Amino acid sequence: MPLAPGKRALPGHLSPASCRCETKLVSIGNVTQSTLGDTSGTSPTARPTSHTRSPARANLHKADYERAFDVLEQCADAACLPDFKERAVDAISEHFALKHVSFFAGPTFHTVFEDTTPLTAGKTSKMLPEYQDRWARHDVFGTPAAMRQLVSSGVSTLDELQSMGRLPSAADAYVRYFLTATWRMQTAAALRLELSSGHTALLGMFDPEPGKIGPAEAAALRLLSRQMSAMARGLPPSRPQAALAKLSERQRQVARLVADGLSNAQIAEILSLAEDSVKKYVTRILTTTGCKSRMELALLARAQRI
Repeated sequence: MPLAPGKRALPGHLSPASCRCETKLVSIGNVTQSTLGDTSGTSPTARPTSHTRSPARANLHKADYERAFDVLEQCADAACLPDFKERAVDAISEHFALKHVSFFAGPTFHTVFEDTTPLTAGKTSKMLPEYQDRWARHDVFGTPAAMRQLVSSGVSTLDELQSMGRLPSAADAYVRYFLTATWRMQTAAALRLELSSGHTALLGMFDPEPGKIGPAEAAALRLLSRQMSAMARGLPPSRPQAALAKLSERQRQVARLVADGLSNAQIAEILSLAEDSVKKYVTRILTTTGCKSRMELALLARAQRI
């Protein structure tokens, strides 16, 4: 839901020293500012926020929460996963000032790196062929240390991984020769998202300027990981599946009967409609869903059990 013109609501748990907070929480989809941040301080029975706030939030300021909500607003109206991918890549690129962003997805964490048709923006589209041919299995964000970070907090940055000690030799080569020497990328990070059916996505972020994802940016991305996952998990994986949900009740009845293999004449008799009316319904349903034939519509309707 858009924010009121001229106003922006702020997270309810920011201290007065940081800013004067709006008392009204604004919802974005099913996400409110209280769920984005630390809600414990808003409950009358909760313990003080000083005992419950995660250390990472010490790095966050008003502008970081504003940036996180800008991203959520941009992703909130996505009707399906392909739309969400495009909005997520655009929003992260715009609000975190990162030109080179990618979106990989797969059934499991390890298969994400094998995605053959990721969404790419900036130089990541040019990086992709060499990455898939040579470096995917050596990606620094596929290392055990990165996986632990991504699973536990939703974000891993190259600076954080390097601060933990020496990288595995293959991952170190990936950073030195692929990211740095070939593509001049000094900043790198990954954001993990949970998708429908238990699938996983990694949103890769790169920039030639060092330090573009510091502690504050990483903390804001960690807040986004949970909320963007909540959005993505409920989205249909394709545009036709999303379109099915928008059909009227009568259109859904016709689609169910098409899925049962009935002809227009048989559908007309069952629904007490003229055969020409059924034909028009089918044509509109095919246009709405993007299906090219009755067979494709039937398969889609059966798969979605409409």
